[in-house]
Amino acid sequence: MKKNLLLIVLFVAIIFLGRILPHPYNFTPLIAVTLLSSYSISNKFLAIIIPVVGFWLSDLFMNNHIYAGYFADFTVFNSGMIWTYGAIVLVALMGSSFLNKITTGKVVLASLSGSTIFYLISNFGVWAFSPMYAKTLAGVVQCYSLALPFYGTSLMGDLVYCALLFGAYQLVFFKIPNFLTLQSKT
Repeated sequence: MKKNLLLIVLFVAIIFLGRILPHPYNFTPLIAVTLLSSYSISNKFLAIIIPVVGFWLSDLFMNNHIYAGYFADFTVFNSGMIWTYGAIVLVALMGSSFLNKITTGKVVLASLSGSTIFYLISNFGVWAFSPMYAKTLAGVVQCYSLALPFYGTSLMGDLVYCALLFGAYQLVFFKIPNFLTLQSKT
């Protein structure tokens, strides 16, 4: 339980700080923490909730301090949250079923898949529920096209953070200096 509590606090803090500190757009540890949580926390409900809580806390701070001018009042939730949070839940579920053993290939594939899931779902929500794009095929193509630069930095950030976080996890909890070494959860 001590290990889980340490990981929970650490994961929430990494997501929070990774989103509020200056960084290139979408170059955050969110997907990496979501995948590592899915792997390392045995309670699957908790493994899904942890990244959602970290994401929500950082949204709460950003929406009411950094982007406060865009909202009329104190903002606890916003209209696009269902799509972004839904994407995080799907990434966590994918990670839970896919990452039963840590290998470089599996972590890279999960990272790329997580980035893609987040890109597809969150941008669908932007297209469908914001007035920025026409509700036509051309509008959806425009939405996804304009989001491609953000997708590129997401891919890079997710790969970098997955390498760092999964590597650190292996070093700290298994004392294995070689990230390529297979390691099961048990």
